[in-house]
Amino acid sequence: MQLHRITCAALAVSLFGAGSVSAETVNLVFSHPNMAPGEEVYMYAVPLVMGYFADEGLEINVQAASGGAQAAQVVLSGAGDIATTMAEGVLQLRAQDADLTAFYEIKRYNGFAIGIPEGSELASLADLVGHTIGFPVAGGGVQLIVDESFRLAGLEPNYTMVVTGAGAPAAAAINNHDVDAIVLWDAAFGILENQGLSFNYIELGVQNELAGMSLVASSDFLQEHRAAAVGYCRAMTRGLVFTLANPEAAIEMLFEVFPTTLAADIDHDVAVEQQVNILSKFVASALHNMPEGALMGEIDPARWVATATRYSAAGILTSSDSDGAYDTSFAAECNDFDHAAVIAQAMAR
Repeated sequence: MQLHRITCAALAVSLFGAGSVSAETVNLVFSHPNMAPGEEVYMYAVPLVMGYFADEGLEINVQAASGGAQAAQVVLSGAGDIATTMAEGVLQLRAQDADLTAFYEIKRYNGFAIGIPEGSELASLADLVGHTIGFPVAGGGVQLIVDESFRLAGLEPNYTMVVTGAGAPAAAAINNHDVDAIVLWDAAFGILENQGLSFNYIELGVQNELAGMSLVASSDFLQEHRAAAVGYCRAMTRGLVFTLANPEAAIEMLFEVFPTTLAADIDHDVAVEQQVNILSKFVASALHNMPEGALMGEIDPARWVATATRYSAAGILTSSDSDGAYDTSFAAECNDFDHAAVIAQAMAR
């Protein structure tokens, strides 16, 4: 199992000072191998630069895994404390008696959509019946989201699937007219837009009923290190509020903390603009259809029940049991800070 350890120790010392040696260490595992303008902006870069981790008495070590399942396994092995993982991944592991609990929902809406190339006469799910749709991978959760969204609209999911991948292969499939439309997630569409492609988007509505990507930890960690878990999620929520108020400044912090995210062959201002486009799409999904008065990161048990029910009915999960898979007691503490003060900080950058 290959993991990527991301070292920002020198930056942390310069930001925190020598006093940080007494901070409690939390090992955070991202569920993707490369840093990009997604959740890592407000989950790590902004809180680090702004001192929000230091305010909580925390030092955060970051690891990058190749996917949600691997990230969760790192937590289960004890090498990580907190990871980002999809809800169905948590349920799947718990069905195998794994001790894994979600305590903060990073994305209310997982961000998959069908993109129809601009200029096409296709405009709805009904129009796509009988047509060719590109997918990043074959089967699994992505296909479930598409098929269940067709059914939610009163349609049978009758289409031809072509696996295109994402990034350059997906762009080639579109440019070569190998597909009539393509299924990707928010940030992946942002990358294609930055390459000059334009889409009209069809929402995949079943995602409004499903639980999204979440912060997960073992129940032992949440019980024995609750203050650290709360401190981390409060710092990252401050990071999210900052990012919403000033995404350009947040992207500059991403470049500072993870220099490889700034391409050497592109104008700096253009790079910021393009990365903000990707980040904005990610954040829009994270907060999509958030009920008025809901807390950031708040877990909706009904969505977990629906996820377990739909994924088990599709044969992806072996059990429809969601009991114990989530802990709703963290949201209030994670949001317990002066939001207006954070917005003021962001606007002053």
